[in-house]
Amino acid sequence: MKKISYIFTALILTLVSVSCKKDKGPDIATGIVAEWHLVGMTGYEASQLPSVYVEFKADKSFDMYQKVGDVQRYSRYTGTYTVTGNSMTGEYSDGIKWGGDKRNGITYKVSFDGAVLCLAADNGSGEVCRYEKASLPQGEKDAADMKTKSSSMSEERFL
Repeated sequence: MKKISYIFTALILTLVSVSCKKDKGPDIATGIVAEWHLVGMTGYEASQLPSVYVEFKADKSFDMYQKVGDVQRYSRYTGTYTVTGNSMTGEYSDGIKWGGDKRNGITYKVSFDGAVLCLAADNGSGEVCRYEKASLPQGEKDAADMKTKSSSMSEERFL
């Protein structure tokens, strides 16, 4: 009887383990590989929100296009990102870390359901950015100003 009890317990544990893996949801590192549009950000009313698009690529690089204020064209920034578990960090091509400078940056906690990507700053600021899948039209990408180290230091970056 004890032997049957052990077998039954092992079977139940196996079934629970398998079902938990199925409920895990999409893998963040591969699931975020797409183009995203910023649709919400802590501290910004919808009418004040800058226009920001970011494309996370499979090679762990990103392109970010943002239009802040009354400028006519998007600014383009490039860089790399890293996903570890449900945390994400990044660095622009000029060495500036996301939300910081060359030495300090922000780590974002990532929640992702396939259609919506949320990045919550893990620095106590309460900043949360919400993105939905959307592409910036190619004409806007082609007309964007590529930002370099010398020209991009004064403009606020939204990653």
